[in-house]
Amino acid sequence: MSVLKKIFFFVSFFYIPIVFYGQGDTASLVENFSKKNYVQPYIGTFSRSLLFNSNEKKDGMHDILFSPNSAPFAGLSLSYKKVNLYLEASLPNTELVNKENTSVRSVSLFAHHFKEKFGITAFASYNKGLLMYMPNNETYGDRNDLRMITIGAHLYTIFNGKQFSYSAANSLTKLQTKSRGSVMLMVSPVFRRLFSTESILPDSLRQFHLNGAVTPSNSLQFVALQCRPGYTYNFVFNHGKYFIAPAVYVGGGTEYHSYKSGDQWHKGFNYTTGYRIKTVAGVNAKSDFLSLEFLRDSNTSYLYKTNIRNTYTEMSCNFGMRF
Repeated sequence: MSVLKKIFFFVSFFYIPIVFYGQGDTASLVENFSKKNYVQPYIGTFSRSLLFNSNEKKDGMHDILFSPNSAPFAGLSLSYKKVNLYLEASLPNTELVNKENTSVRSVSLFAHHFKEKFGITAFASYNKGLLMYMPNNETYGDRNDLRMITIGAHLYTIFNGKQFSYSAANSLTKLQTKSRGSVMLMVSPVFRRLFSTESILPDSLRQFHLNGAVTPSNSLQFVALQCRPGYTYNFVFNHGKYFIAPAVYVGGGTEYHSYKSGDQWHKGFNYTTGYRIKTVAGVNAKSDFLSLEFLRDSNTSYLYKTNIRNTYTEMSCNFGMRF
């Protein structure tokens, strides 16, 4: 089955429930907590990979895998009135490569806001250097010459905001009293740039990637717009105290790329596909809450000889106290 047929299948599948989304209730099934402020410690782990997959060589030895120095993390979030604060740090000695042995560093920022019918998650990250996987000896090597910048947002449309609460199913700031779901539409404008003072691609692999030029490739950037329809459902028990909320989004879009090889720029449009899977489960009580979360987000750019797959995976445990 081709990529376009897969996209059509999943889009059709996820839009079928739209005719049932009212599910017979007229009253709101979403309640506010009397205690609107909270403090939330959490712990988790994440990984991000940027995989250059060659269409010419299928043995895996000609692929290029970049990654930040991913690690388990711990943090604290505080919401007081209209102020939201986040503090987060990686746990010591849990990185892919010990920080004493690499200068690879990264920083990420994000902000989110959700209402009944729409929501937004904005994000930005900067990578000073990346690790490159060495398949011959199964280790990670430093690529301190690389830099990566990512800026973007996920814009959500919620079709059943009266009976389904994204805030209850994800951040636990509201209470959903009965099991309900909603068709969702996520639109993601993103800017991503990967550049190097030397060359993004190793000398021995240049002919198998991008346009096959053997000259150094020191800049690659995308301006992307991707649309991913999806469906999420919140399975609720005991009037909302216990819940599990899986969600799936699948779609595609277009990108405008700029690629520099030597002194020559290559510019044009390419297409992109992606999916997002998220599941949150936990206890949502009046004075405290506990949740377990799994998230996987993957996007693939189809560019010349290379499929570039950017994948983010995160698992976390969150405990909050309302006041």
